[in-house]
Amino acid sequence: MLPLLEGIVKDSQPAQEATPTASQTARSQSSSPLVNQAQEYELVLKQEPDNQAALKGLVEVRVRQRDFQGAIAPLEKLIALNPNEGLYHLVLGQVYAAQKNSDRANAAFDRAMQIDQKDYRPVLGKALLLKEQGKPEQAKPLFEQAAALAPSPSEKEQINNLANPQPTPAPAVPQQKQK
Repeated sequence: MLPLLEGIVKDSQPAQEATPTASQTARSQSSSPLVNQAQEYELVLKQEPDNQAALKGLVEVRVRQRDFQGAIAPLEKLIALNPNEGLYHLVLGQVYAAQKNSDRANAAFDRAMQIDQKDYRPVLGKALLLKEQGKPEQAKPLFEQAAALAPSPSEKEQINNLANPQPTPAPAVPQQKQK
């Protein structure tokens, strides 16, 4: 499920990044790049709490850091600012799924599905969640629905592969010669 989440977050890249000041950048030069980026976005958000580019950037960094708990607050802020943006509900569902919080994940996927009934991704997210919970019979119609909604043949194929992974064949064992 994490590759799906990272792909969604990457696809939602803001067109306009929040640009930290030189002093903000200089303060955070000693840490890792992702930690620096998170700190820079947090500094921007202290000055501009509703800066959507900074909120999106912080969500992306937190997901890349696998800090799913840290991604929730900026996602919820984005949802509050844009309640009808299905992508934010979808990402929130993925974050909750990564945390194994299936009730909240299902609620977020359901909301995303209500907002955009033609988007296969929340349907797929919910199907994957059910599959991970050991509920393949409940997941099956959702995988079928996601495949039907998918816009390209390659995406349909990926969904079908997720629904029905092909077992990897066991390596051939050489036969011993009979004497």
